[in-house]
Order: sequence, then structure tokens, then C-alpha cells
Amino acid sequence: MDSRYGLKQEETKMSLTKEVSADKIEVVTTEEGTVVQVRTATKVLEDGEVISSSYHRHVIQSGDDYSSEPANVQAVCSAVFA
Repeated sequence: MDSRYGLKQEETKMSLTKEVSADKIEVVTTEEGTVVQVRTATKVLEDGEVISSSYHRHVIQSGDDYSSEPANVQAVCSAVFA
């Protein structure tokens, strides 16, 4: 109880989670050759509902080390750069 106002405070529990995923993978042909563009989505969820999201893009070229990328990105890169 809040003694200043005589009110009972209810405790609310929320579940916040953060999800990061490579949600878009594109194979693009440029003048320099074929590249793989990856869009990474970062979502913040509160009790399963998205309350915030942001995106980041990066490019992988032939010869780049993509071993730290997610499995789906590695598979595309392996097929494209084989």
C-alpha cells in the first residue's frame, strides 16, 4: 500500500525479449560481380507483441569470411560463391 495516498499498488510483470534474425537475403549482380545482401531485423517484444524494430543491411562478397553468419545466410553464400 502506498502510505501517502492509501492506495494499493499492484505488481505487473512483463516479459521483454529481443529477437535478431537475418530476415531478407538477396543475391544481386553488380558490375564487380555477384554479392549477397543481408537484412538483419532486431525486434523487441513485450509479452509476445513487437514494441520496437530496427533493420541493418550488410553485403557479403566473394572471398569474404561468412562463417559467423546464420545457417540460412551461409547456405545462400555457399551456393552463390561455389
